[in-house]
Order: sequence, then structure tokens, then C-alpha cells
Amino acid sequence: MFKAIPFGIFLTLLVALFMGSGGTSGGMLHIFPFDVQYADWGLDFRLYWSWGLFLGGTALSFFIILMMD
Repeated sequence: MFKAIPFGIFLTLLVALFMGSGGTSGGMLHIFPFDVQYADWGLDFRLYWSWGLFLGGTALSFFIILMMD
């Protein structure tokens, strides 16, 4: 299960980025933006996240890893 978590995070960030930047909340996925700020480096950007998408992506990754021998 722990091997699937990074893949779930990557899938969530990728899908939520395209859906969230398009202006949709994804309905039941409830994609929401949050700002990441690093004052020391002068970085300021916005990421999108969805807990439902994360759980689904992690489960999908888990079963794909489970099927691999």
C-alpha cells in the first residue's frame, strides 16, 4: 500500500491541475486550490487537490502494483 501512495499523489496533482485550472470543481471530486508560498525564495504558486481523487488514484495504483509479479 505504501508503494502506491506516491503514484496516487502524482495522479491527483496531474488530473486536478488540468481540471482545476479549467475552472471546474469536478462535481463530487471537489477539487480545491491552495497556495504554496516560499517567502525566502520568492516562490508563489497554486496547486489543486482532491481527497476523493487521491483515494481513487491510490487504490488504482495499489491494484496495478498488486497485479504485477
